[in-house]
Amino acid sequence: MTVVDESAPARGGPRLDFSKVLVVSRSPINRIVVSRIIEQSGLKAIAESPETAPSALTDVIPGAVVLDGGPENGDCDAVLSGVVAIRGMMGRSAPCVVFLSNRAGTVESLALPRTVDFVVAKPITPDRLQQIIETLKSSARSPR
Repeated sequence: MTVVDESAPARGGPRLDFSKVLVVSRSPINRIVVSRIIEQSGLKAIAESPETAPSALTDVIPGAVVLDGGPENGDCDAVLSGVVAIRGMMGRSAPCVVFLSNRAGTVESLALPRTVDFVVAKPITPDRLQQIIETLKSSARSPR
C-alpha cells in the first residue's frame, strides 16, 4: 500500500510518503533489526546512519522516522532538528518520530524534544515496535 500526500509545500518539492519509514542508527545491527520489523508490516524501510540520514529526507519525506538515540539519547540530534524543520514546512506533525532509548520512560521523563511522538525502550523486539508501526499505518489511512 502506498499512501502519498501530494500536498507538497512547493511544486517539485519533497512529497510525504506514508509507506516509507526512515530508520536512523549508528549501529548497523539495529538498523537491520528495526528495518525487518518495519518491512514485516508491509512498509518500506530506508536505513541510514545519522551522518547520511539528512540527505535521505530531500526527495521523499517518509511518513515516520525511527531514531536510535544511542547510549546517551543524543546520536540523532541533527536528524531530529531536520525533522522539526520538515514539520514546520509541512504545517503538520508529519513525519511521525519514534525514538529508541536505552532507558524506559516517556518523552517528558527522558527529557526528549516534544517532536518525539513515541518512545520504545531497548532491546528492540517485534512486539515492542510492531504495535507502534501498526498505529502509524492506521493513522496514515485515516482521512486528514
